Amino acid sequence: MSLTQESFTVAMEEFFSDLGGSVGVYVEHLDCDLSLAYNADELYPTASTLKTPLLYELFRQSEAGMIDLTARVTLSHSNRVPGSGILQDLDDGLQPTIRDLAELMIIVSDNWATDLLYAMIGKDNMAATLGNLGLHNTFIPLTIREMFIALGDLDPADESIDYDILKDRLKNYRASDDNVAFAADARNDVSSPRDMGTLMRLIHEGHGLSEDGRTGVLKILKDQNFNTRIPARLPVDAEIEVAHKTGTIRGVANDVGIVYSPKGNYIITMMSKFQADGAETTDRLARASRWIWDELTADES
Repeated sequence: MSLTQESFTVAMEEFFSDLGGSVGVYVEHLDCDLSLAYNADELYPTASTLKTPLLYELFRQSEAGMIDLTARVTLSHSNRVPGSGILQDLDDGLQPTIRDLAELMIIVSDNWATDLLYAMIGKDNMAATLGNLGLHNTFIPLTIREMFIALGDLDPADESIDYDILKDRLKNYRASDDNVAFAADARNDVSSPRDMGTLMRLIHEGHGLSEDGRTGVLKILKDQNFNTRIPARLPVDAEIEVAHKTGTIRGVANDVGIVYSPKGNYIITMMSKFQADGAETTDRLARASRWIWDELTADES
């Protein structure tokens, strides 16, 4: 493997410099002393990648005896959240376990499950854990519902805004580019590729988790259903597993994860902002991910 920071920067410039917006990438090889960074300390909107630190904190609190993952929650349509996910379309009164909610939060990016779990975790607890982990460029001040209310330029104090009103507003309203939901600062849910990479390494190492807890977090991340970015162009016959979480909102296409394979194990986090063409950005991320795989797993002769 002859990959260097210089060659990595050149390659990332070739992949992303003409997109118009910004892309940040962080790579950390788990089998040798190599890390690579491209705009890795810039702040980017997390979109649904915020669900990764929530998943970690949920399992951390479970192991601290604060949350019972086997407890069942009775869902009420009164607090549904629109957008991605399936729970909003199921019958009122469903009783999934908390671990079920965690699975759905990650694998189908269920927004309602996310906000239910964030309410259990607590914003202050989440912020404290981010600080304790040294993730000082990561801020999660908004629930999904709060982010959507901002995206719809609605009044967060208006208690009459229910699921149907919010869903209809998001369907028919186009927010301006300076809306807080697109902001790359601490008013919004934001992180950096390096911070997300650090979180993925801590999950890999089982920091603050038992072996069962570590395995549980990684299993859920490996169950991911949305695979159009980091895993999309990786070899299908290489016994690869990718534990990851995507995130998408207008102008944003993210994916953060860990690639496990017999040829090598590495963290890769890819974040973007202010992109005009989401499909093109997604394809560039997938192609860059494959280039990184090829470089990290190349046989030296």
